[in-house]
Formats: sequence, structure tokens, C-alpha cells
Amino acid sequence: MNLKEREVLKLEEEFRDKIENELAKQQSKDRKVVIKDIKLVGEASWKDKVNGKSIAKNLFIVEREIIELDEEGKQRITEDINYYLGDECIAASLGMDIIIYKNSIKNSEPEKMDAVEELLERTPEEQIEKNSLKYLKEKEKTENLSNEKSEILLGQKSKKDKKVLSNKQTEQIKVNGIQKVDLNKLVDGKETLGKRLDLEDYNSIYIVYSEKVKEVSPDAKINNTTYSLIGTGKDGQVRVLNDEFEMDKTAGNNGDRKSSKIRADGTATRDNHDLSVYTRKTNGASIGCENNKGNVDLFLYEKTLEENENVGIQIETSKTPVIPMEVREIMNRENGTMQKEKVQDEIQEHTDDGCNPDNPDDFDGDAETYTHIHSIDEYVDEVLNYENDKGEENIKQFFTEGEVREKLLKEFKENKDKISIEQIVQDVKEEMNLDAENFLREHNIH
Repeated sequence: MNLKEREVLKLEEEFRDKIENELAKQQSKDRKVVIKDIKLVGEASWKDKVNGKSIAKNLFIVEREIIELDEEGKQRITEDINYYLGDECIAASLGMDIIIYKNSIKNSEPEKMDAVEELLERTPEEQIEKNSLKYLKEKEKTENLSNEKSEILLGQKSKKDKKVLSNKQTEQIKVNGIQKVDLNKLVDGKETLGKRLDLEDYNSIYIVYSEKVKEVSPDAKINNTTYSLIGTGKDGQVRVLNDEFEMDKTAGNNGDRKSSKIRADGTATRDNHDLSVYTRKTNGASIGCENNKGNVDLFLYEKTLEENENVGIQIETSKTPVIPMEVREIMNRENGTMQKEKVQDEIQEHTDDGCNPDNPDDFDGDAETYTHIHSIDEYVDEVLNYENDKGEENIKQFFTEGEVREKLLKEFKENKDKISIEQIVQDVKEEMNLDAENFLREHNIH
């Protein structure tokens, strides 16, 4: 990829994050909008009608997929195209190359409409397609895969006597499978990875094999673990980050604790497959490194308060796909200090029963969103042993365990999108207790 393509890709990724944040606020259980592609057309320019000054803003074409569920649970998928001038959605199209502008644009700001039409008219379709986010991400991925051995390119010793790579050392550090992480990307939809790791003075980090760190800095210590972290600072220097982090010996394949992971593909696992886990000394955030068929999957972790276990989300790297916003935002710190506990509990509930959850509703930390129930036996016992106001256990006298289970499953299926599990269970208790009381009263059974 050339420099211009990288600049376009960065613009489109930043714009995608921005509009996905807005869409996240509008999503519901019955209607979800997914960004399929974004295309930067170019800059549209016009004259301000008040002061005559020139104004220019980027024009983006956003292709979306809308997934809706009707009252019977049937899925309906439609597609549309929106046109954004800067951050403002000004028009839409449902196909046939017919653009429908908002009335406010047509009636009050026709100069914007004319500028957009003029830009679309003079910009070749082929150029727009080659500017698309999907096309550029695929090109970036292909280039990364073709480079079986990557290099960290840096200069000479800094004036502050920081150790950096010489040209000779650069040649020596061709590490197979090395991966780059952009610290300026929004890792959770709100905050950059650099902020979460307290590394805001750095632009990126690289994952290297630990035995290679001496080629970066002869004085650097080598950690007794598979992978190490190297940072490229905003001052252009490369530094081994081993002194910025400490090893987490409780996690990983040599530790005694499992880690709960939300993965890039929208699934969740609980395992101890990490080969290296680093914890930031300044704020306790951690990075886990897992070998996945030669690539390194990275995870941003936080520790749970009660069990001191890692819970986290996969980090986008040069060799991983774009992580959907609905997945990234699960570990957003705005969700509260107990979010990590809630997420860990949900993931553990599924994985302990041999399930690999593949829908964010099942591990988003929200008790009211789920697709299926694993702890059904617990709820069956709770209903059977229900005591009414008089301390009577009428349900177990009249209903069997199988009948209670069938009733709960029916209510979960019908009401899971309307009320919480706890409320469903309480309603079932009261309903089945009333039925039992009526039967026992009618038949004079005490």
C-alpha cells in the first residue's frame, strides 16, 4: 500500500468508529444495523452563502445492512446506502443510483447538494471502489500475509542514549510472525489502546520473540516467556517495554487461572492458552499473547475483583480482522466497574457447560440479553422449592420436575426479550403456586 492509500484507510477507520458509536446507541434487540463498507469519494467544496468563504468536507458513502425481527421472530435483512458530508448524513439511496436528499438539505442548503453532485459526477467509479474500506483492508491483509518475515525499521542511538536498532541489527531481527498493534485505535469504541495501557507516548507496539530483544537493546532483560513487547514512540524511538510491564504468572499456560476472552469473530472462550501475559505497572491493565496457528492473538485484560482472573477483549493487529463495534464496546469502561465480573460470570456459565457462545447477547454483561439458558436446573429447583406467604411448598405437591422445566423453557423463549430472567422465574413461581393452591383447595387436599 502506498502512503495515500494508508491515509485513506486511516480516515475511513476513524469515520467507521465514529458512526458505529452513534449506531450503538440506536440498536435494539429487534433491529440491528451493520456497516458493510465505507468509501471515501473525496472532498466536496462550496461557498458559504452568508460570508462567501470556501468550505470543504469529505464525502463518504456508507453501505449498511439492516437486520430486523418481526413479532413472530422471523428475520428480515435489507440494505441501504447513506451519504455523509463530514459527520452529517445528508442523503440515502435504496438502489438504482437514485439519491434522495434530506429535505433540510434540499430546501435550506442546496449548495451542499450541488457540491456533492459535482464531486460524484467527476470522480470515476473505479477510483471510489479502490478507496473502499473493504478493498483497502483486504489489500493491507494480503501485504501482511505475503511478508513472512517483517522488520522493525529504526535509526541510530538517540541523543538520550536510548537503545535503538542500527541498520545491521535491523537485518538481524527478521522475526517470523511479528505483528504490529496501532495504539491510536479505539480498542473499546471509546478509548484508544494507548490510553488503556497508559502508553500514550507511543504510536504502536510490536510482538517479538523474547530471545530477540537483545538485538533491539543489548542491555534489555530477557523475560522467561515466549513473547515480548517493543514500542515505537512518538519521538521515533524504539524501546523494549519489559521494564514497563511485569509478568502475570497466575495466567497463561503456566498459570493456575483461566482467562475469559471475547474474540474478534464474536465468540467467547475461557481458557489458559496465553503463552505470555504482561501487566502494566502503572494501571494494572494487561496484554495476553496467544499463539493461533502462527499468528499471535492479543487480548486486553482487566482483573476481576473477587477471583482475580483476567477478562478481556481481542485487540486488532496487522493480522486480525476488524473487530465489530458491538463486540468491542462490551469492555467499555463506561459500562461500570462491575462489568468485568458480569462478563466473566456469563462466559463461565456457558463454557462450564461445554458451550462456546457465539452471540454477544450471551456475554455482554447484561442479564436481560441472552439467546439460551444453561442454568435451567438451578431455576427448576428454585421453582419447585418455592414457599408461599404461609410457608407452604405447594408446587412440588402438584407439579413434576419435568413440568416445571417445560414451563420455564416456554416462558424464557416467549419473554426473554421483554423482561429479565429473574422476573420470568418469579412470575412462574407465583403462577404455578396459584395453580397448585387452587387444585389443592378444590380437592380438599392439605
